[in-house]
Amino acid sequence: AGNATMAARLRASPARCGGVEMRRRCAETTVVAAQATGASVATLVRILVVALSVTMGSSGAALSLEDSHFANASETRALQQASCPWSFKVWIYEFPEDLEWIQWAKKLKAAGEKWYDNEREEDMFSLEIMLHKAFEKSCVRTEDPDEADFKFVPFYSDLDFRMNERQKDPTRFQRAMIDAIGGVVEPWEEAFKVTGKYWLEKQGWDHIVTFAAPLTSFTHERGRRGLFHNRKMLIPPIVANVELLNRFLKEYPYCGADKNLLLPYPGGGIGWADGSHERAAYQVIAESYQRPPFAEAVAWVDGILDAGKDPWEVLQEHWTGYSTELDIVRMLTLANKDVLALSIYGMMHDCKNLRRTIRDHLQRDDCLLCVCNLSRATLGGHGKGIVLRGDEKKFSRQLLTFRPLFCPCPAGDSPSAKRMYDVVRAGCIPVILSDDFVYASSAEAGIGDLPESTFALRIPTDALDGYESPQAGRKTSPKPGSATAFVVGDSWEDLPLAKSLHEKVRKLQGG
Repeated sequence: AGNATMAARLRASPARCGGVEMRRRCAETTVVAAQATGASVATLVRILVVALSVTMGSSGAALSLEDSHFANASETRALQQASCPWSFKVWIYEFPEDLEWIQWAKKLKAAGEKWYDNEREEDMFSLEIMLHKAFEKSCVRTEDPDEADFKFVPFYSDLDFRMNERQKDPTRFQRAMIDAIGGVVEPWEEAFKVTGKYWLEKQGWDHIVTFAAPLTSFTHERGRRGLFHNRKMLIPPIVANVELLNRFLKEYPYCGADKNLLLPYPGGGIGWADGSHERAAYQVIAESYQRPPFAEAVAWVDGILDAGKDPWEVLQEHWTGYSTELDIVRMLTLANKDVLALSIYGMMHDCKNLRRTIRDHLQRDDCLLCVCNLSRATLGGHGKGIVLRGDEKKFSRQLLTFRPLFCPCPAGDSPSAKRMYDVVRAGCIPVILSDDFVYASSAEAGIGDLPESTFALRIPTDALDGYESPQAGRKTSPKPGSATAFVVGDSWEDLPLAKSLHEKVRKLQGG
């Protein structure tokens, strides 16, 4: 009875960790602020896409990317057009269905595979597919390209890249995109079988394209790091992407976040969307509270609540500067958690040294109720017994993500990783161990007013004992031209628009 009483009280209390509410609040407050200040069209299109990503992340639109997930939007399309809060319009290119990558997408969707499967690795790279669906059902969509403020290009570049066996050289479609961005539209018209005139009207600045993965942006220089891939976004068009680096935003504050759309990694999966992962996790946590060491903490919490006091204030009042195991158990009980810290990810890529260091820290005897994975099917750490309870069967990463209070988040193959968003969604406080990572919709990203420090912790990687960065010796781009040359040439002056502006300036100056 005590467990049920305490659990009911905790469920009725406001959540103390982030999750979907954090992202929704960020989107809603930004919309209100923009409407109040008369924000620009460029700002509103960012707000729209952020709001759409929040909606999809919380309602399950990322599950299998089916039209049915947007059924309500489709049924109320006429009403949306009449009451649409945004004044800009977006036109979507319509490509023939016989294009290779469209045929692949249709077959994968029919078979429910890869990007269209449930919780497969590829779902983190499904942003290009999700945005296509979102704009198709949005009230800002127009069928008339001449009245459109923006033109969305629904090219599934990441799908095209991976279905072509990840070849180093661009496919003919990716090459045609690059040529169109550079002002040469004949390859575009031949490959995509649509007009290229709209690319020429504004040099592509009004076009929206998608970089669904950080390192596969039409060209695939997988060995390049630093700002190289971000600098590709300095030229037209507008780029919807999942990674803008901290250094990039500081070096290019206007051409970075103000021009481009930084969005969360898509969070696909039926269990995430319908709440089954969360329900299963909290059922297991409730069972933990019936056993030591949590049963005593549950009784303590109930006693404090019955006395009309705030357990968090009582816990802080008696804190001596060092958290004992009893303090940790009580804190976890108040947070509706049963693990202090968890890391569970593979040991791959150049980030394996950092991941191994995190794993070593979580296996220390003084890391109470900490858990880490030693392999795909083996756990270690002081909290292993709490998690497994003698059952050594394969564990669920998704279910485990809801159980810890803190989640160390190292970089992936690049500074960002989908886990940075998954753990927030699960109500776990992320401990960011990636110096260049920036959250979408955060104040640091220049979109939204929610500082990262209100829902996350950050530790510089060079402050982590036992870790040496593998990035020393990495080949990085010494100047912007090395990245922008993938489209236009060796300097900004190679852009047709830059050439004309430069000539006008010279004339005005009498040169």
